[in-house]
Amino acid sequence: MDATTTYSGPSLLFDPSTIAIDPAKIVAVIAWAMFVLWAVYSAVAAYHWLRYGHRSSIAIPALLTHVIISAALALFAVSGFAPR
Repeated sequence: MDATTTYSGPSLLFDPSTIAIDPAKIVAVIAWAMFVLWAVYSAVAAYHWLRYGHRSSIAIPALLTHVIISAALALFAVSGFAPR
């Protein structure tokens, strides 16, 4: 090296600036993971409520309300609706 050249450290095997991460794919993966968690939680809760609270007259309406409201919120979240 001569006096005008500076050492910049070890060279990288790849240039991090060339990696393109698509935000839509990240959001899709997060939404998918949230849906799976919601589905597992809902299935376990429904099973336990029906198994151990089967005499309750509110079990089925409450489960239906949970599924309908959750589905409506999920559809609203992915609809892309943005209030002005």
